[in-house]
Amino acid sequence: MPAVDKLLLEEALQDSPQARSLLSVFEEDAGTLTDYTNQLLQAMQRVYGAQNEMCLATQQLSRQLLAYEKQNFALGKGDEEVISTLHYFSKVMDELNGLHTELAKQLADTMVLPVIQFREKDLTVSTLKDLFGLASSEHDLSMAKYSRLPKKKENEKAKTEIVKEVAAARRKQHLSSLQYYCALNALQYRKRAAMMEPLIGFAHGQINF
Repeated sequence: MPAVDKLLLEEALQDSPQARSLLSVFEEDAGTLTDYTNQLLQAMQRVYGAQNEMCLATQQLSRQLLAYEKQNFALGKGDEEVISTLHYFSKVMDELNGLHTELAKQLADTMVLPVIQFREKDLTVSTLKDLFGLASSEHDLSMAKYSRLPKKKENEKAKTEIVKEVAAARRKQHLSSLQYYCALNALQYRKRAAMMEPLIGFAHGQINF
């Protein structure tokens, strides 16, 4: 099947079998993208978690270096040089900890957060899909009622009511289909940038570090 850039909104209104078939392709793509994004987020959260662990590890090491002089060594004579050296390295560890902490913050803001926002904002097409399905079902039910109407004049009042019901159901279906098609088109547009943005954030943070 040739690549398709977008779903045409006029096809949403026609609701033809061809339009439904093309829609299913976009729905399948959105499902695959959702699964991939969830796995990508897990991997990036693991990187962020490792960076946080590095912050905690350097903090602990710095404290442990300072704790040397508080030990009651039985043979601690002449340890002044060792103590001063450990104090120096403790300061170095504190400086490194500051850098690691800043890197962790950057990874959270520029790598993890964009993926979360993409998932919560752009990948919520399933809600629109449910609304579209519900509106389509209501439209089908109203059409079924209309088709079962007897063609007697005394049923004109009932016919008028059902015609109004069909019209309202059709408007609702058209609106939900347009919203759904727009969301799927927007997802195709956004997904390219959404994959690149967190990687740029990761690279930028590492370079700054």
